[in-house]
Amino acid sequence: MRRLTCSVVVLLCTASLVSAGAPRDEDFDDWRSLPVQSGGRRKPLDTLARESLRLIRNRADFPDPKTGERLGPTALWLKMLFDWQGWQHPQRSNLLLLTNWTGEYFHLHKADQWDQARLFRVDFLPLRSALGLNTDGGIASAVQLANAQVTDSRTDTVIPFVAWARKLSELEESGEALNEIEKRGLELANRYWTYQHLRMGRMIEVLPLRGSETQDWMPIATLLLAELDETSDPGGKLRRAQQLLRGTHAAYRSGDAAAFRKTSGDFLAALRLNGPELGPYPTAAKMSLEVAYNTWAPFRMAWGLMLTAFVTLLLHLGSGWRTLHWGAMTAYVAALAATIAGFALRITIAGRPPVTNMYESVIYVGFGVALLGLVLELVTRQKHVLAAASAVATVALILADNCPTILDPSVQPLQPVLRSNFWLVTHVMTITLSYAAFALAMGIANVTLGYLLFRSAHHAAIAGLSRFTYKSLQVGVLLLAAGVILGGIWADYSWGRFWGWDPKEVWALVALLGYLAVLHARYAGWVGHRGLAALSAVCFAMVIMAWYGVNFVLGAGLHSYGFGAGGAGYVAGGLALQMLYVLAAINSGASRQVDREGADRRESVAMSNAGA
Repeated sequence: MRRLTCSVVVLLCTASLVSAGAPRDEDFDDWRSLPVQSGGRRKPLDTLARESLRLIRNRADFPDPKTGERLGPTALWLKMLFDWQGWQHPQRSNLLLLTNWTGEYFHLHKADQWDQARLFRVDFLPLRSALGLNTDGGIASAVQLANAQVTDSRTDTVIPFVAWARKLSELEESGEALNEIEKRGLELANRYWTYQHLRMGRMIEVLPLRGSETQDWMPIATLLLAELDETSDPGGKLRRAQQLLRGTHAAYRSGDAAAFRKTSGDFLAALRLNGPELGPYPTAAKMSLEVAYNTWAPFRMAWGLMLTAFVTLLLHLGSGWRTLHWGAMTAYVAALAATIAGFALRITIAGRPPVTNMYESVIYVGFGVALLGLVLELVTRQKHVLAAASAVATVALILADNCPTILDPSVQPLQPVLRSNFWLVTHVMTITLSYAAFALAMGIANVTLGYLLFRSAHHAAIAGLSRFTYKSLQVGVLLLAAGVILGGIWADYSWGRFWGWDPKEVWALVALLGYLAVLHARYAGWVGHRGLAALSAVCFAMVIMAWYGVNFVLGAGLHSYGFGAGGAGYVAGGLALQMLYVLAAINSGASRQVDREGADRRESVAMSNAGA
């Protein structure tokens, strides 16, 4: 009994110490669904934290530099905000008089653990060398960037990196062309300034401004620093929220987790109560739904399940065990269900179809490939097709989930030209589905080429795969032709002309004509199984150019709403590997054997027809 009593006392003391300690990751959970305004959209703080941290460091979570505790995006964001020492500086109120706060960052604040942490990845080697970061693995801290010196090639003088970046920003605004190192330098500086704005409370807008015609919101920095009175705050609701926010900050600084939870809850409740009275304010249900989408990460779940399906299918094809086949089908269907759930959540959050940027279109292509593959499997029971579909879909979903700096996963407001859900559904989704059909044809073609490269000729299997490749190409051509025509109608509706030789239009037409040529060559008997497989794999480069190249490489034309940057080297490398694989396969011994068998079969058929 005495031991039990001692144990209870120890547990109570431990719980008391934990509750009295500094706020931990879970103490920030209530903040995740706080409505904020950023980038023209109202969203939960959890979403804004993920987007900005991905911009800064290419990931949304990393450890606290002081404690080593792994922090979620919202906790990380708020710790960085509340740790900034400028909130206690005697001259802090002067910030409200300034337009650009970043120049005051280190004037009001002494570098702390966040400023010393290596957060900023610099992958471009010339810029890394210019900043002297070669010995640090190309990852810089805020302090390093603040102290870095760069040689300005335009004046041949050595100036601070930040001053150089401001000069580049002015040149870009004036229409001056920047070279590659200048573009990368300005991009790095924008990430550095985002970090400073985050810590100084400029990025998080928490309350609508009463009477604002532009529906502006008040930054949390203004709520912390402003001197409010009865004139500026009739009724005292803002002053009450300000008092609670300052109390929350004080509790955080003192390391009192219990007081932090109490004042945080009161502050958030005050915002939810007063926000709708000041202006348009999102509902708690909508914010919670978006937080759930962020937490569940359905597209990440989908690629995990799809990868499981692919591996299980390979094991089934190697062993013949039916149990493995049913396991693969279960994982495959579950992956499709997770993707559909992700789309449903994203449509509800954004209020539009999920194909308005490269991130969404890559996922949609992966989904289309998986769906077409499942249909072919159910109709034909051809497991090689399902394996090819699961492989292509897995690659698409993994790319979308793991390349946030290239494929931006954030939900953005629609450009004016896209604000027609009818045309968005008919044109864009039709075009994207055609890409899925061509991607499936490319996947099946690569399986065929694998037969030619790694095994002796299996004419029956190769003939079956060739038939499915041909059907996938037919579906793709039909959808692409329909999409091009619908795009012309939309262009006439939006821009006043059906066709204008815009780069996007030109490359869509090139892809359509190229695939029509492949179908014609196969129909006319100019190419056999080997040629169809090789052309189907190689011609996907035309889709890559129309889909990725116009937006990310050329960056020209009226389709500027889809422009992006990055990844060109990886795409070029992938296309080169595909070409080498095709060349190796079509020059293999099995490939030549298939050609001989095909020629013999055609000659036999011709002789039979002649005899008849």
